[in-house]
Parts: sequence; structure tokens; C-alpha cells
Amino acid sequence: MKNKQVLRRIEQRFASPFTQMAVFFLSVFIVTGFVVFILEYRSNTQFSDVFDGFWWAIITFSTTGYGDKVPVTPGGRIVAVVSIFMGIAAMSALSGSLASVFVDRNSRARRGLMDFPKLTNHLIICGWKDHMKDILLDIVRGSSVFTDRTIVIISNVDSERIEELKEQDDLSDIKFVRGDYFSESALNRANVQAAKKIIVIADTFETKAPSEIDAKTVMTVLTIKSMARDVYTCAEILDRKYESYLKSALCDEILFSRDFSRRILANSSITNGMSHIMQDLLSPDIGTTKITTADIPREFIGRPYRDYRDDVQGSANRILIGVLENTGSPNRMKLEALRDAQKTSDVSALVTNLQKVKGLEVNRPQFIPDDDYVLKQHSRAILLERIR
Repeated sequence: MKNKQVLRRIEQRFASPFTQMAVFFLSVFIVTGFVVFILEYRSNTQFSDVFDGFWWAIITFSTTGYGDKVPVTPGGRIVAVVSIFMGIAAMSALSGSLASVFVDRNSRARRGLMDFPKLTNHLIICGWKDHMKDILLDIVRGSSVFTDRTIVIISNVDSERIEELKEQDDLSDIKFVRGDYFSESALNRANVQAAKKIIVIADTFETKAPSEIDAKTVMTVLTIKSMARDVYTCAEILDRKYESYLKSALCDEILFSRDFSRRILANSSITNGMSHIMQDLLSPDIGTTKITTADIPREFIGRPYRDYRDDVQGSANRILIGVLENTGSPNRMKLEALRDAQKTSDVSALVTNLQKVKGLEVNRPQFIPDDDYVLKQHSRAILLERIR
């Protein structure tokens, strides 16, 4: 069985036009170089060994023509003429093949038919929205990790819309995979296993029905987690009744876009300027500060909040406003919490600990906690940071 697989791989490699052309060139170099050496070495001091023949064959076949070695025998000259004409034809064929490959590659990329098996630590966006360009520009301009080269969109959107995106200088190298974003084949083509983060947006391209949109979102997260359980996944839903399904699928982050808009409106009616505050904090193009999270140094884990707060206060560009608990992979955190919960021999304490594991809430913010609050593992600092 293994021998058959090896033979099949060899056949596939030799079926490549570039492999066939390389074999053809090598064969011509060897044959013509050896023949010229046989014809010339007795009467031409320029061909003292067979390597001189190979050198002459490469230079002549490539139509470079240095002129450092010239055949003088009739047979050698005939071989030279044949090599020159074969070289001209071969170089024309090579140029045509290269041009064809690049044209085909660009065509496949525009139509979303390319695979990205070598892409790593990238962002995959599943779905499409009408204001997709603005979303992508905010990501690229506000992120220190992702650029247009590391963003892949999976959607059935028309290729013309992708080309419109690429007209923006900041989005010129966006990757595109055409297909159903909830299908394994499309996610595999985007190399979901090596992604750093995946965002599943409420896709309004194919349908406007909220229930259908949310159902596709849940199906997408289930598929992603079955393929790459530890890849951080953020999903947007329109109706809160689907929240429990996403939590069961171990979705890392759930975005309630409608609730967010409603609460901004409500708070703007209660507190003056709230919409401007949120706009400045969330838009790096407008404000001079942004709200962000950062790793808490390991030496502060297990220590009181006051110790880390006092350390951060030494920076003029950052203000600590809280802690984000239980960040990272929910599956890994629950496994670690389960192991810790089973370390006690007290049955009642064991039951209590297991209940805590079951109710583990991912990405839970704690704003301005008490000074005695103990910093836990898998926590991140919530910061206000000056950006300019």
C-alpha cells in the first residue's frame, strides 16, 4: 500500500508541466554536451573534458552565447545549430507556460478558488456584510497583529465585491475563499487549523431572516470546533436565544450586535456624550486613546490586585481599569479546572468545585475590583492606552 502511494506521488510530480520541462532541459544539456565533447575534444582544445561540453550546451541552449567555447568540426557545428533553434523554441514555450501559470493563478484567486495551506496565525472571517470594507479597514488599521496579507474571507459573495475591496491600498492583499463558510471544505481551504482567530459574522448576503442567519452561525462554530478546537472563535448573533447553543459549542466569544446598539442608544439618553465616548474608545482613527487588554506578568498571578495596579501606575501611557477573567481556550481552561477540582478528598468540596467548573464563564470582566482581589490564571488586564 505504501509503495503504491509513493508511486502515485511520483507520477503526480512528473505529470506537472514544469517537471516535464525540467527533465527535457536536463536531457538536452546532457545529450548535446556529451555529443559535442565527443566530436570536438580531439581537434578543439576548448573542449578538454566533458564538463566543457555541458557548459557549452547550457550557454548555447539558453541562447546566451558567451562565445568562450566554439565548435570547429562540421558535426559540432550541426549540433550547435540544432541546439540554438531548440533553445529558442524551448525558451518561448517556457515563457508562455510561466505566463499561463500566473494568469491562471490570478484568475483562481479572483474567483476564490485558491487554497492557503501555508498560511499561519491568520484571521478568518466567515460571512459577509454590506459594510464589509469599513469592518476590514478598522481591523487592519487598529490591529498590531493582522494585516491584509493575513486575513481570509470565506463567503459566496461575488468576486466583483472582493475586487472592490482590493482597490483599497490597505486591503490589496486580502485572501478570498469562495464557498459556504460553515462547510469543512471551505474551512480547510482557509487552513482553519493554523488560524490565530476566527470571526463568524451575522451574514446578511444570502438571507435577511435573523433565525436563518443565527442558525448558520451556530452551525459554523460547531464545524470549526470539531476541526480546530483550540482556535479562538468569536461569533456574532442577532437573537439571544441562540446563545446557549454557542456556549455548548465552546464558542470563545459571543457578540450581541443588536443588544450593543440598543444599549448605546439607551445610555446616550441617560448620560450625555456616551456615544462619543464609545466611538473614541473603539475607533483608532478618531480618538487618542483605546481600550485594550494585555497579558498580566506571571509574577503577579496569585497576588492581590493592588500590587499589579501600583505597578501599572508607573506608566504614563496606560491606566488599569480592571481584569478580564478566563481568557483563552474554554476547553483547555475547563480541563485544567476539572483537574484542580478533583484534587480534594472532601466529597462536598469536590461537588462544589465541579459546580464551579460547570459554571465557568469565559471572558468575564471585573472592573475596578477590590484591592484584595486575587489575580487568577488565564486573566488579562483591561487597560486604557494612549495611542498618540
